[in-house]
Amino acid sequence: MLFNLRVILWSIIAELEYRLYPWKDESPPEEVSKKYNLTDTTIDQHLQYDWIQSQDQRIARLQEEMIWVQKEIHKLNIELKTHD
Repeated sequence: MLFNLRVILWSIIAELEYRLYPWKDESPPEEVSKKYNLTDTTIDQHLQYDWIQSQDQRIARLQEEMIWVQKEIHKLNIELKTHD
């Protein structure tokens, strides 16, 4: 029963995907490119940009976490000095 439901949902989604993305290769048809003013950048260029951007976000997050840890260590050091 559950398997049959999965198959039916999968077929509906596959048909929807086929209608939304009618071309089979990486590049869209020329008329679609002109209509929506798509750039000529390749997928590899987008992947490189996305990868660099994600690495930059990770570095920024790690820096924020390091600053927070340093503040917490400083607070603990102050507490230990006051209790001695």
